[in-house]
Amino acid sequence: MTRISKGLIMIRRNFVSDSGSIDHKQKRFGLWASSIAAGAILFFALCSSVTAATLPAGFSETQIAGGLSSPTAMDLAPDGRIFVCLQGGQLRVVKNGSLLAAPFLSLTVDSAGERGLLGVAFDPNFSSNNFVYVYYTVPGDPAHNRVSRFTANGDVAVAGSELILVDLDNLSGAGNHNGGAIHFGPDGKLYIAVGDNANRANSQTLSTRLGKVLRVNADGSIPADNPFVSTAQGLNRSIWALGLRNPFTFAFQPGTTRMFINDVGESTWEEINDDIAGSNYGWGICEGACSPPNASFRDPLFQYAHGSTSTQGCAIVGGGFYNPTTVQFPAAYVGKYFFADLCNGWVRLFDPSNNTATDFASGLSSPVDLKVAKDGSLYYLAIGSAALFRVQFAGTAPGIVTQPANQTVTQGQPVTFNVSANGSAPLSFQWQRNQANISGATSTSYTIAATTASNDGSKFRCLVTNAFGSATSNEATLTLVPPALATEDNSDSAIALNAVTLIRDPFPLADPYNLSSDNRTRVMLFATNLILASGEDASFVSARAEDAQMNIYPLTVEYVGPVPGFNWLTEIVIVLPGNLPSGQSVLINATWHTQTTNKARIRVK
Repeated sequence: MTRISKGLIMIRRNFVSDSGSIDHKQKRFGLWASSIAAGAILFFALCSSVTAATLPAGFSETQIAGGLSSPTAMDLAPDGRIFVCLQGGQLRVVKNGSLLAAPFLSLTVDSAGERGLLGVAFDPNFSSNNFVYVYYTVPGDPAHNRVSRFTANGDVAVAGSELILVDLDNLSGAGNHNGGAIHFGPDGKLYIAVGDNANRANSQTLSTRLGKVLRVNADGSIPADNPFVSTAQGLNRSIWALGLRNPFTFAFQPGTTRMFINDVGESTWEEINDDIAGSNYGWGICEGACSPPNASFRDPLFQYAHGSTSTQGCAIVGGGFYNPTTVQFPAAYVGKYFFADLCNGWVRLFDPSNNTATDFASGLSSPVDLKVAKDGSLYYLAIGSAALFRVQFAGTAPGIVTQPANQTVTQGQPVTFNVSANGSAPLSFQWQRNQANISGATSTSYTIAATTASNDGSKFRCLVTNAFGSATSNEATLTLVPPALATEDNSDSAIALNAVTLIRDPFPLADPYNLSSDNRTRVMLFATNLILASGEDASFVSARAEDAQMNIYPLTVEYVGPVPGFNWLTEIVIVLPGNLPSGQSVLINATWHTQTTNKARIRVK
């Protein structure tokens, strides 16, 4: 367990080890914080429990390999094998989902503090030359970090094949801030991340390679187009970028030249930096974005604060762009950048298009590295559980669970269609009318607040989509029932009453008992399927009478409303005009929202 606890403390925030100007109050707080952090992490390491991470819906994780004592970094070989660095000097191989018993190589290293075997990379032509590159700490007084190349023979290194490419500057007694990540860029050059050896002054000078990202040829020589090749001296001409504290991990975006550098902060900020040749990222002067702004330094694209919340942490570790050969995760993940935090055990997703981050996974046991595989899986290495994990997405296309139902309503009334579906989240919904998209209708239900005649006979369906496919619901037909005047059974005679006396027809044209000075007769008719919508009144309904000679007489509609106790039945009060012919029957109908009722007969005295 000693090696695990040592590894867990390896890249934690260390206030007191940075030399330079730090006030005594901050230094005392840093000492306390460091001891507390070390104790908590040591306790966790001794427990060494493996707990499942909390992942978004549709994602699952599998432990690929366990028993990895103090893992620090990993890389994915072109042939699918995974090489894992252990701080103590072994480079282990995971092949076909199993950890091989024999290490690829075993190095004698200085593993004090944050030192040890810290990085691994494969030559761009690995399939033909079998070259594997590592970054490790060479023991000695003083010790120093080194990048060497080994030749693979199957799953082990060829004995005696080490070729030393880069011996870095001698280290002080401080065992932290070694960096260690190495990767080949799309230009075929080897990029090397080097920490400041806990001395912030190292980061701001071209007289040392500490606190820098370096760029060398595959044989260790210095490219002629490096940004400081004419201003730095000797081996320092390998400097590509400066102003970094502890760039423990970085990553290139496949298919582009873009590179993000994760720089572990001191007491305030963790950074994602955009790698630009010759840039100075400000460490030693600034932590996080410079305040006030300083044109001499390149501020991070993204930074997060130290703390204990789900968006805070203490040490940024691991980085990987989701641009695999085979896209397995939902399309929304493509082009995003995964990064993790050692202390708070989460993985988040950075969006380079707007420089914001969202949650992805939590509950990881002290992650130290992330990699995206060609098949679209995400691998993470957790020092707290001494294990390697694979995250996959087992997404499914949508399926309709509940179909929208046919609806029959009275014109003018609201109607709602509903659908439910399963499948991998997130699901998107788009309602269609007669197979054409309805603007803004993108939820699980679609409501027409007030149906109109044009809706009658329309067919409604919903298209449900996600990253894995789509499903279209059955069509549901909307039928509008026209309003109807109530008549006697098997007759066209209206059920009608004098609105005041409640006497049946025949009706006089003039009636002194009516409560109006015009003495005109008011007749009460009854209708079904005519329920006024909210805000409507009698003015929305019109009526007319037709005599035996087919003459038409407009009628005044004075009142429309529900019959008390019979809300499904509507009362319509009309005024009989004085010019209606007397002594015969007339046919009356009503119109509401362009729909006209049947004709119902009343007799006039």
